[in-house]
Amino acid sequence: MKRIIIITVATASVLFFSACTGAASTPMPSQTPDFKAGMNDGCSTATGEYTKNSDMFRSNNEYHEGWFYGRKKCNPSDSKK
Repeated sequence: MKRIIIITVATASVLFFSACTGAASTPMPSQTPDFKAGMNDGCSTATGEYTKNSDMFRSNNEYHEGWFYGRKKCNPSDSKK
């Protein structure tokens, strides 16, 4: 009986603490020049100056991901939370 309780408590502890390991912010997935260009344009967009290279956005996944990352990272309404 004691062994079942120990296993149950250990399992519950592992599940509880693994749920608390989520990142508070989204990590930057890449450092490529295209990602950085997209991130800069997305950040400009988030702060009020719409900036996007439409051709790169459609054809280059790194730029596309960087644009959304920059827009989310620099959104003034997200920084108030």
